[in-house]
Amino acid sequence: MAEIVVVGPEGDGKGAFLHSFCPILHETEAGILLGEMPINRELVLYCYGIGYDRSFAWDLVGRKMLGYLLCFNWFDEEAYAACREMVTFASSSFAAPFVIAADHGLQPLPVPESAVRPHIALSSSARFLFYQGHKPASVRKVVTTLLDLLLEKL
Repeated sequence: MAEIVVVGPEGDGKGAFLHSFCPILHETEAGILLGEMPINRELVLYCYGIGYDRSFAWDLVGRKMLGYLLCFNWFDEEAYAACREMVTFASSSFAAPFVIAADHGLQPLPVPESAVRPHIALSSSARFLFYQGHKPASVRKVVTTLLDLLLEKL
């Protein structure tokens, strides 16, 4: 069993991400999405979809997570601001790697990723990239970026 957290604003962002990646998805009474991606008979990757709520029990969840995916809509200024706040919180609170993923939807890539990266202060265990939430291959690229960060730590 392996676990990652998919953090996103309220709305469709993290839900769409998890629907594109996880063949099995449940929603708890508390509004947390639980996605399951079976890797093989012995390994399942669990993905927890959680909002940007800082009052969430991060101290309990944070200790056992492989990493974090912070998803937001690139064209939503409020989501961008909330994501920046969550990045600051996550980078100062957790040692696990994280990926900041900006969904540009059906729009063409707004700017090259290389133009954005210098303006986002990230540690060596974090990455920024654009993705398209409606494309499963693009969503998988976000997850594989996180897995690559985990392997770099070995």
